[in-house]
Amino acid sequence: MGGEVTLQDCLIGLEFGHYRILEKIGSGGMGVVFRGIDSHLEREVAIKVLKPGAIADDLARKRFRNEARVLSKLNHPNIATVHDFETQDGRDFLVMEYIPGVTLSDKLSLGPLPEEEATRLGVQLCDGLAAAHDHGIVHRDLKPGNLRLTTDGRLKILDFGLAKFREPFLQQRGAATTLGSEALSGTLAYMAPEQLTGQEIDARTDIYAAGLILYEMATGQRPFSELRDGKLLAAILHDSPIPPGTLNPKLSAEFERIVGKCLEKGPENRYQSVHVLGQELRYFRPGGHSSATRNTGAARHLPRFSLDAKRRKWTLFWVALLVVLGIGVGLRFGKLDRLANEVAKPDLPHDKQLAVLPFVVTGDGPETVAFGAGLTETLTAQLTQLTSDPLLQVVPAPEMRAKRIATSDGARAEFGVNLVLEGSLHKSGNQLRINYILEDTRTRRQLRAASLTVAAGDVFRAEDAVVNDAIEMLGLPSRLMQHGGLESYGTQIAGAYDYYLQGRGYLQNYDRAENLDNAIQVFQRALALDKNYALAYAGLGDAYWQKYETNKQAQWLKKSQDSCRIASQLDAQLPAAHSCLGTLYVGTGNYAEAAKEFSQVLQREPTNDAAYNGLATAYERLGNLQEAESTFKRAVTLRPHYWATYNWLGVFYYHQARFAEASDMFRQVVALAPDSVRGYYNLAGSSLEEGRYEDALRASQHSIAIQPSDYGYLNLGAAYFSLKRYAEAIPAFEQAVHFSENDPLLWWNLGDGYYWAPGRRADSVAAYEKCAAVAAQQLKVNPKDSSLLGVLAICHAMLGQKKPAMEALNSGLRLAPDNLFLMFQAALVHNQFDEREKTLSWLARCRAAGYSQVKIRDHPNFASLRPDPRFQELLRAP
Repeated sequence: MGGEVTLQDCLIGLEFGHYRILEKIGSGGMGVVFRGIDSHLEREVAIKVLKPGAIADDLARKRFRNEARVLSKLNHPNIATVHDFETQDGRDFLVMEYIPGVTLSDKLSLGPLPEEEATRLGVQLCDGLAAAHDHGIVHRDLKPGNLRLTTDGRLKILDFGLAKFREPFLQQRGAATTLGSEALSGTLAYMAPEQLTGQEIDARTDIYAAGLILYEMATGQRPFSELRDGKLLAAILHDSPIPPGTLNPKLSAEFERIVGKCLEKGPENRYQSVHVLGQELRYFRPGGHSSATRNTGAARHLPRFSLDAKRRKWTLFWVALLVVLGIGVGLRFGKLDRLANEVAKPDLPHDKQLAVLPFVVTGDGPETVAFGAGLTETLTAQLTQLTSDPLLQVVPAPEMRAKRIATSDGARAEFGVNLVLEGSLHKSGNQLRINYILEDTRTRRQLRAASLTVAAGDVFRAEDAVVNDAIEMLGLPSRLMQHGGLESYGTQIAGAYDYYLQGRGYLQNYDRAENLDNAIQVFQRALALDKNYALAYAGLGDAYWQKYETNKQAQWLKKSQDSCRIASQLDAQLPAAHSCLGTLYVGTGNYAEAAKEFSQVLQREPTNDAAYNGLATAYERLGNLQEAESTFKRAVTLRPHYWATYNWLGVFYYHQARFAEASDMFRQVVALAPDSVRGYYNLAGSSLEEGRYEDALRASQHSIAIQPSDYGYLNLGAAYFSLKRYAEAIPAFEQAVHFSENDPLLWWNLGDGYYWAPGRRADSVAAYEKCAAVAAQQLKVNPKDSSLLGVLAICHAMLGQKKPAMEALNSGLRLAPDNLFLMFQAALVHNQFDEREKTLSWLARCRAAGYSQVKIRDHPNFASLRPDPRFQELLRAP
C-alpha cells in the first residue's frame, strides 16, 4: 500500500497566483514552508501555506492580512522580509524572503559555538528584535529553528506567525493584537514563565527566549533539555538552569552573567530593553572584558540564575489547565500528582538565612498597601531578635528596603539567603486574610504555608499569629517560641498601632516624596489617638530625618530631633528611640552621643545589625579605631552569612589604608551576594588604591552592568583617570553626578576629569565651584566631617583660592590629624600652590602611614615632582 499523502506532496509544483511551489524547506505550528519562485520578479521566495483551519473566518483573515502588512514594514537585515499574503482555492499563504543557508538548529546539531561566534550572532538577533520591538511587535516563538544563518554568516529571524502586537500600534491600522491565537502559543521548551502563567507578554518575553538561544549556542543544549511535559513546565517556572559555564568551562563569567540576566524568572529582573541587551553583547569582548566604554559615560576615594509572589498563585491553575487540555505538550495526569508529592514533606535547611519579602496586598487602597509593608518590616524586626540562635540569620528590613528586593531570586542574589518568607494580604470589609509561604530559594520549592483570617481591626492578633506561625515554620526550638522579650506594641489602642504600621510601610519607599509625607501624616494620626505613643514619635523622627536627607532643609532636622527626644523621654528603654537619636547624632557630628545611643540599643537588642554599624561608625569618627574594628567584627560574627557586615568591615579597612584587607572583605561580599552592585564598586575602589587599575575597571563595569549607580560610575571614571584615559573618564564622572548631584566627591572627580583632559580645563571651574558649594552647605549640618573638609580644601585649591583651601584643610587636620586621606589631600593642596617642601613632607607622611606608592606615582598633579630625587626616593621606599 502507498504511504500517506501529505500536504507537501499535494502542493509541490502548484502555482499560487504568480508564485510556483518547488520544494518543502520547513514547517511550523501554523503551516508548511516551501521554496518557490516569484514569476513576476523572477526571484526565489519562501511560501508558508497555512494549515486548514489556521484562520477561522473572513474576519480573522482580514486581521491576519492587516498584520502581515505591518510585518512587511520590517525592513531590516536581520529579519526575513514579508512580501505578500493571499488566499487561493481556500488556502491562505504568506510569501516571505527566501534565505539560503541553514537554520541555527541545524548548526547546533554539530555542537556548541565558540563564545565569540555566539556573541556575534546574539548581537544580530538583538538588532533584529529591536527593529520588531520598535514597531510594537513581539515575536513570542523565538527558537533556533526560527533563526536562519546565511552563507555569509548573517542571522535572519523567521516566522512571526505567533507574533503579538502592542495595542496602540495596531489600533492605528484597524488590526487585532495577535497574529495567531491568544491561547497558549509557542514552543514549550522556549517559553518564558509569563507565557505559561497567562500573564502579560511584552518585549521582555523575547529577551528570555534570546537568553535561551545564547545559552544553547554556548553549551550545545538548551536548559532543562532532559525534562519533558509537566516536569519541564515546573522547571521553567521554578528552577534555575545549570550555569552555562558548568557545561562549557571555556565561557567567560561576563557571558554567563548576561545569559543569567536574560533568564530571570520575573520580567522585571531581566534586561528591560533588547537595545540594552544588544549593547551589553556588543561591548562585551569574549574573555571577560569589555571592549569599550558605553557612550553614556560613570571611588576614586571610595566608596543570577523568578517567579514573583503575585504570579505564583497562577502556577497550579495553569499546570492543571495544561494537564486537562494537553495544549501541544502532551501532559499526563500522573505528572501533577508526583509534583505535589515532592513538596509534601520537604526538609528545612540546617542553617537558615532568611529574607522576609514585602507582602503582596490585593483588594484595597494605598492604606492597606502601607499596612502590609509595615507588617513586613515589623515581622522582620521581630524575627531578627531571634537570631541569637546561630542557626538563624535574617536580612534586616532596611537592607531589603534600600535594595528594593521583592522576589525570591533577588533576595538570593543580593543577600545569599536560602529561605524567603513571602505572603499576601487581602482586606475585604471588616475581614483581613493573610497567607504566607516559606520557600527554598535554591529549589523554588514551597516548604511550609499557613493562612489566617482575623477582624481587620485586630492588628495585635494578626501580628502575633504571623510571628508565631513564622517561628513554627522555621522549625526553631520551642524555647524561642516564648518571645516575650520582643518589642511591645507600645500602645493599647489598635487604631494607633494600625497607623504606626502604615507609617513604617510608607518609609519602606522613602525615596518618593509623597511616601514621606504620607508617613508623617499617619504617624501624626497615631499620636492623635495615643499622645504617649513613643514608637510613633520614633517613627516620626525617622520620617523627618529622611525629609531632611532628601532636601537638606533645616526645619526637618529640628523636627526630627524633637520627635526622637520625645520618644526617648516617653520610654527611656525603647530601642527605636535610641536608634533614631543615634542616627541623628552621627549625621550631625555628635559622635560620642551617637555611641551612647547605639550602645543602649544593643543592650536591649543584641542582634540589631544597624546598631552595630552605627556604633562602630561612631567609634571610628571618634578615632577609637581598635574599638571600631572590634565592633565591626562582632557584627560579622553575628551574621557570618550576611554580606553587609563584611562590606562595613571592608569600608573600615579602606579608611585605614588597609587596602588589601579591604579587597578581601569586598570579595567576600560578592561571593555571598554575586549581584551586589555595592560589593563590586567597593572592590573597584580598593583595587584602585592598590594600583590594580584594570581590575578596578572590570569591577566597575560589572557593577554598572548589574545596575547603574553613582559610585559605580565614579569608580569607572577613576579607573580610566588612573590609566590616564581622561577623555573616557569624563562621561563616567558626568553620569555619577547625574545620579547624585549633592555629593561633593563626585563633583571633585568630575572637575579633575575636565582639568586633565585635553581642551577641557575651562570646564573644570564650574565643577570645582559646585563641589565647594555643596561641601560648604553640608558642613553647616556637620562641621566635624573631616572628609568633607578635605574635599572642600581640594576644590578651593584647584580654583586657586588659597585662603579658604588652607582654612578647610587645617580644620580637617585638627579633627583627624592621622587620617591618611587628609594627608594625601594636604599634599595635593600644597602642591597646587607650588609649595614643594610641604608637598614632599606630606607625601612622606603618607608613605609612612602605608599609602600606595603606585597612587602617588600615577597622580597627574605630582608630575612636576618626578625629576626631584626626593620624590623618586619616596617611590622606592618600602
